[in-house]
Amino acid sequence: MATPLVAGGALAGALAIHSELLARLRPVDGPTPPWWFGYARDATNLSACLMCWGAYLGLGLAPAVAFLAAALTTLGTYLLDWVLARGLRLRYARLALAIPLACWVVFAAARPQTVDRGFEWLIAAAQPRH
Repeated sequence: MATPLVAGGALAGALAIHSELLARLRPVDGPTPPWWFGYARDATNLSACLMCWGAYLGLGLAPAVAFLAAALTTLGTYLLDWVLARGLRLRYARLALAIPLACWVVFAAARPQTVDRGFEWLIAAAQPRH
């Protein structure tokens, strides 16, 4: 297991790369985007999910829990980017996105057991009851 500092740095790097790639793709997204736009956006989200998965594994989360955390972190980042840049049309959407992401990274690196318990609870809550 990596140290929380290294894993937190990996998570921060993954989210920084993800948000930067989303920002660079944004100008191309128009009424008729080029044929490759959807593939580029999907590749961006997939690569961010895989990088986050590795970071969460480094924080000590079990593989399935780490994957759920990575997928939800990637989805949350994508949705928050969309709301800030497209929905609210904020001029400084990158900065507005960086603040909650930085808070999440600090929290996840400082309290990985809490993050682990939270996502394990989410998995248990989604299981059918017999």
